[in-house]
Amino acid sequence: MKQSDRSARRRWLRVPIVAVLLLVIPVLVACDVADQPDGWAAPTPDPVEPETQLLAPTGEKTVVALRLVDGNFGAAAWQFPDDDGNFPGLDVEIEPEAFYADPVWVESTDEWLLAGYSDGVLYAVRRDGESARIVFDSEARLVADLVVDGARVYLADTAYRVYAVDIEQPGEPVWTWSGDSELQIWGGPALVDTDRGRLLVVAGLDGRVTAINVDGPQAGTEAWQIEIESGIAGAVSASDGLVYVGGLDRSLYGLDAATGGLVWEAQASHWLWGTPLIHDGVMYVTDLRGNVYAFDTRTGAKRWLEPFGADDRIRAQPLLVEREDGSGDGILVLVARGGMIHQLNAADGSLLRQFRLEGAKDLMANAILREDRILVSDEDGSLYAVLLGANQAVKLYPQN
Repeated sequence: MKQSDRSARRRWLRVPIVAVLLLVIPVLVACDVADQPDGWAAPTPDPVEPETQLLAPTGEKTVVALRLVDGNFGAAAWQFPDDDGNFPGLDVEIEPEAFYADPVWVESTDEWLLAGYSDGVLYAVRRDGESARIVFDSEARLVADLVVDGARVYLADTAYRVYAVDIEQPGEPVWTWSGDSELQIWGGPALVDTDRGRLLVVAGLDGRVTAINVDGPQAGTEAWQIEIESGIAGAVSASDGLVYVGGLDRSLYGLDAATGGLVWEAQASHWLWGTPLIHDGVMYVTDLRGNVYAFDTRTGAKRWLEPFGADDRIRAQPLLVEREDGSGDGILVLVARGGMIHQLNAADGSLLRQFRLEGAKDLMANAILREDRILVSDEDGSLYAVLLGANQAVKLYPQN
């Protein structure tokens, strides 16, 4: 592709995601669901030094590798890209604009995979930050989370395409599947083992759920496809031979992973977008009205008498924390967009305690658990440590 063509394409790709919402789902914007997000990629622990290092997308077009000092504050070890849009190993200016897909570490190459939103490029950055390389250019926006399988990565773009890319041999994809749709894919796919072989299941804003063969001569072809009556904005989840998708029709669907057949359907009170948490046969899921539900993963039966109402939008995936004495079903931690941290009894959904994280702006990224606290990043890239046993929080990064 000529440099002039690439520049023109990337100017177009810099249209903010809210503009896509205006074109695709006007009702979502009218209800202020995803107004002007600057990326919601989650902080991710370093796989080699998980207690002292993590990767933290900042919400300001960069990703920072942080070294935690005494657990109280973070110092930047390296930043991708630098303030001028450059990074060692790359001979082009980097224009990711934001990061929506969570960073993923690849063990075989000791690299982080970072998916640039607006430039559509998949980058591999050495864990020590010494250099980076381009693995693949999708030529479309990247919102969905990545799926890594050994030396292969599966990624879905907003042009409704899915690629299988060899991380160790970058360039052309191993195979490409196209959904041939004017709408987009936002939610991450799920890789599942079935009686028909391994399938990658992906869902899009046009309501289609598609299973793609990933191995053998049929790789890159459809194994099955179904369509629901509304768009699907969230990620696909999987457990015990079933895959799960939540629709903008307020329904949660449990589908047979091998055939796509409907096993069960459950109803929420608003659109389903966030990624559910699945634990011991129970799925904890939130809707965009802030209601939290617990469903049996095999039957869809409600596990709580009533949903918990957070009275705020929740996109972040719930967290489950084991009780210190090992009793009960644990504590379910919910991070609401407006800054409220809720802790529920996972057995019945009753409120145990809650705490407002003052000063945080738009908590949309998934939080991570570290001992007796959770690490939460906001839209501006500030990272906080919230102590679950007390109404306390420490700002880890940046230091004011």
